Amino acid sequence: MRFAATIAAAATITAASASAQYTHVRSPSGGEASHSEILSSALGGNFSSSGSRDYSNGMIFADRMKDSAHRSIGTDRYWDAGTYHVKMIAKEAAYNHTFGAVEGTYGGGNLNDYQSILASTPVGTEATVTMDEDFRWAIETDRGGHHRNSDILYTSRDWDNYGSIDHMVSYKLFKNGDLFGYALFFEDIKYCSDKDYNDVAVLLTLVPAPQAAMLGLTGLGGLGLMTGRRRRSSM
Repeated sequence: MRFAATIAAAATITAASASAQYTHVRSPSGGEASHSEILSSALGGNFSSSGSRDYSNGMIFADRMKDSAHRSIGTDRYWDAGTYHVKMIAKEAAYNHTFGAVEGTYGGGNLNDYQSILASTPVGTEATVTMDEDFRWAIETDRGGHHRNSDILYTSRDWDNYGSIDHMVSYKLFKNGDLFGYALFFEDIKYCSDKDYNDVAVLLTLVPAPQAAMLGLTGLGGLGLMTGRRRRSSM
């Protein structure tokens, strides 16, 4: 994994289906921000429900991705190698975290190879990261201890996590019918007790390939257009 310099900061369980499954997301309580409110703050406009799982502000469509299936292809478990721009867009949790990735898609997990990219505070921090092989997104939760085993790691692949619980739900983001990015939402404790998936939220895009940049392709708000290889699960 190769990291570019971090840009300065701007201050239940799974529903059953044989072919496709979506993790249930509850409405947040206690004044915490919902997915629609987080998307509105990050992307502008007023996102509201568009179907049972999706959201739109009239210009941008957030299309909920599958969380599990009979096969891993077609879900948000695995992501393609490439260069990603990452922005922390929300933290609705008492704990602190880092957001990062674990390379590989094979068996037992290699979770000790987790590499952090951003802290969950302050919201607005950005970075660029290059992944050299296919991988899983992840968060590590700081439980306030002084040792590594006080931190809990959760990835986008459910069976990496305690109890094989899904800790990440995600959306593909479209404008004018074109895919330009993704929004990722995480739960940060092992039992996913409230299941509102808003403890950590990240906006990401792929950095344009050089040939695409030469053609003048641009994305939303300077975040970059999704180009080159797309995440395997979007096929």
